[in-house]
Amino acid sequence: MEAKLVSYLFLQKMQKIVFLMPHDGIVSSGGYKVVYEYANRFAKDGFSVSIVYPNTKRSHSVTLKSKLRDVARYVVRYINKGYQSRWFSLDKRIRLKWVWSLDNYSPEVGSSVFATAIETAFSLNKYSDDISKFYFIQGYENWFFSDQQVLESYRFPMKKIVIAKWLQEIVSSCGEQATLIPNGFDFNSFSCVNPIAERDKYNIICMYHVDKLKGMDVAFRAFDRVYERFPRINVIFFSVYECPPDLPKYCVFVKQPDIKSLKSLYNKSAIYVGPSNIEGWGLTVGEAMQCGCAVACTDNKGYLEMAHNEKTALTSSVGDAEGLANNIIHLIENDGLRIRIAKNGESFIHNFDIDESYNSFKSIITKGS
Repeated sequence: MEAKLVSYLFLQKMQKIVFLMPHDGIVSSGGYKVVYEYANRFAKDGFSVSIVYPNTKRSHSVTLKSKLRDVARYVVRYINKGYQSRWFSLDKRIRLKWVWSLDNYSPEVGSSVFATAIETAFSLNKYSDDISKFYFIQGYENWFFSDQQVLESYRFPMKKIVIAKWLQEIVSSCGEQATLIPNGFDFNSFSCVNPIAERDKYNIICMYHVDKLKGMDVAFRAFDRVYERFPRINVIFFSVYECPPDLPKYCVFVKQPDIKSLKSLYNKSAIYVGPSNIEGWGLTVGEAMQCGCAVACTDNKGYLEMAHNEKTALTSSVGDAEGLANNIIHLIENDGLRIRIAKNGESFIHNFDIDESYNSFKSIITKGS
């Protein structure tokens, strides 16, 4: 027993973990945050952890102008470390690497290397077989790649880890196996502080995003409908992006709040609105549930991992602004419904604990399964 324990601890101490990122870490994102949570825990457990950021997704730039631009960006960010994620506190023991291209990167022999996005999987597939290859799938990434390319990547000879059942089903349809490890939440970061029943029901919160897939057009049309019914609504948008022009008068905008501030914003709100067309998981929906918000959201497959209609949320069809507006109105009009949905969500979301997810993640490496 003692010998096994020593062997296990030695493996932990010496094992090299490498996360391949698709681009720099300047702008915060849910996918990067999940990777960073795991990286911090690996480092704390004594693993040697590296995070690799590429300057370009291509081995060679297409034109002279684009190549010069890539070179300039590479040099400037190498000097000022501008590729790093200043919005997240990474363990200081983690090595951050800025490379020209992932295609040209060579991980150390024996490393466990994780592709964290489809383009990184294509690079990892080219690497030699003297490393352990893993594909961490957080979404069906067909927004920049074709369906054929996405499915091709799922057939690469790597151990696959998925964050949701619907992704596991897609990988399975390709004749491949994938281990399901749902994303977890750090309950030290977000929690319900303000009593749910005492919140102002007109306070609504929503994440703003410039990507069309996030459904902001649907959100604004829905909020306009709600405003016609309830002119007292106060919609709080938070975002890493700049405030959009012509923001409706019933809205306020908070740029890049830190975790403490975001927790406070969630706790001041009675309702969280998720309008996305597609999500691998839906991190902000889970954060809002932790903080006691009643959720009204679309029925994209990522949200549905935690948003169960009329139980932990009210859901409407993707792209249906009227349906989303009606659900928000129902939550405002019916105090009992709003409170029940919020309490159910706050209770249910505790099934997703980041430390439990990490232990499952770690076991795949340490047990070689």
